[in-house]
Amino acid sequence: MPTGMKLLSLYIPLIPSILGLCFARAGLIVAGYGSYTHTDEGIFTDGAMLVALSIMAVILLVIGARKIRLKKRTTNRIMHTCIVLEAACALILPLAYIAGLSSPNVHFWLCVAVTFFGSFAIFYWLRRARGCGSTTAVLYVFSALAISEVEIYICSLIGTYGFYVAAALTLLQFPCMLSARKNKLANDIESFTPNDDFFGFATTLLSSKRFLTATATSIGVLSVVDGFLRGYPDGAPIAFQPVTRVAYGLLTITICCIVISMMMRKRKRVMTVGMFILLELFACAALVLYAAFPDMPDIGAVFTTTLNALLVAFAWYIIIAFMSFGWRDPYYYALGGWIVWLGCRAIARVTLINVQSLSTNDLLINAIMGTCVVISTQVALGQFLKVSQLEADERHDLHVRRMERLEKQLSRAQANVEALTILKDNAGGYSECSACANAAPVSAGTASPLQCAGISPVENVEQDETAEDNGTTRPGSSHGMRLVRLMGLDEGDSIADIRKATMRNNAEQMGKQFLLSDREVEVLALYALGWTQKRVAEELYISPSTAHAHIKRIYAKTGLHSRQEILDFMDQYTS
Repeated sequence: MPTGMKLLSLYIPLIPSILGLCFARAGLIVAGYGSYTHTDEGIFTDGAMLVALSIMAVILLVIGARKIRLKKRTTNRIMHTCIVLEAACALILPLAYIAGLSSPNVHFWLCVAVTFFGSFAIFYWLRRARGCGSTTAVLYVFSALAISEVEIYICSLIGTYGFYVAAALTLLQFPCMLSARKNKLANDIESFTPNDDFFGFATTLLSSKRFLTATATSIGVLSVVDGFLRGYPDGAPIAFQPVTRVAYGLLTITICCIVISMMMRKRKRVMTVGMFILLELFACAALVLYAAFPDMPDIGAVFTTTLNALLVAFAWYIIIAFMSFGWRDPYYYALGGWIVWLGCRAIARVTLINVQSLSTNDLLINAIMGTCVVISTQVALGQFLKVSQLEADERHDLHVRRMERLEKQLSRAQANVEALTILKDNAGGYSECSACANAAPVSAGTASPLQCAGISPVENVEQDETAEDNGTTRPGSSHGMRLVRLMGLDEGDSIADIRKATMRNNAEQMGKQFLLSDREVEVLALYALGWTQKRVAEELYISPSTAHAHIKRIYAKTGLHSRQEILDFMDQYTS
């Protein structure tokens, strides 16, 4: 098992993508959030976010209604445009101020633009990570968050020049894109994925989809708390002191390193129960510190802003999970995640600013935030317990069915032994049977000495289980299924079957063109569906090393170098 530097070396191909993600975030935070010298920029942050999200909601509806799937060339063009415009907005903000052309309206709409274009730049980098394993996703998002915190802090120290640095960092996404295309994709890297994680429910897709849906709901509720905390108690941004600003950065980076380390050590439930408990602890700590130090709100703001940063990474992680499970275009899930998470936060913040009865009533705000924390906990952890119980019930049912089939097989095998003994003792009698004498050895529907003796084949347990499982559906509430459909996770068995059949057909066409073996065609069909090499091996009852060898031969015969290139080839040259 790889350890230490050898383990980290597996993820070196992801460095350009990780840097691209942190550069995109740094440009957005410096221009739209003021480099976190305060918790944010108030209405210029969350108000601008609401306007940007309104535009994103329209795009989401169009993608969802028309079932649009963007091609690679289109996504690259969108990304190039967003990089240029995000960098331009970061430059115009200080230049307009210096030239005396800045006004609240100009500042607001520039913040709307940088929020919109910066968000789409982030979507591109999340899109590149779809289909990866759980550990890879954690390393991807939390390392990008940690690095971006260093960049943002440096920009906060140099005042107006921080905007120029942010623009330069934004433009560095161009070389990151070029470098990332030459390296492996995140889904080409084998990594540890716990069975009880968002990426580990492959055996029970319905449970995983419901859990993802419940998680998105919980994040939305917790984001309401985040929105209130960032402007506690009257909606105004909370200014950091130099010490508390450093404390926030160090605390965020430390938590990121701990989460990555725990996933590297294959700890279970880090990103499910563990992450929700951590987020809620930070929310409660911020509430307590605001009450304990009313004259020094920046102390509570340390935990508030850390909570927000961890929500950033967690939301990225969940979006990648949605992209991996769902059948719609990846931008659909990125837009939906942004609207749920940041929309709830922005609405809470704008409400706190504009509703006087809230901003002047600390007890009411505290009661609302406490209620939201409880609801978030109940929805997420309750659904997690339900899914765990379903998993346990399914394992028990599977064990019972297997034992029943084994008993039937044993009984049939014993009957066949007795029949074979009769056949051996009466071989002459069966040779005189006209049906047995004229039957073909393997023809169906004709008699044979074995059939005449009462011998029947023993069915394969795994085939029986697969057939029975494919014909079994679990009931679910119509409300829950509506949420699943709304979030783009509504791919039923029929759609899954169509995808598998289509991919199998594409793989067979490639097999004829590149002279692939039958086994290589089987491996190619599953691998192109986004399955990991380990899962392909389990499906085909071969070892992971054999699956890896087949995939290497497929790459060598086809001249392709990544899963994405395989998908692009199928999209262009197969029917």
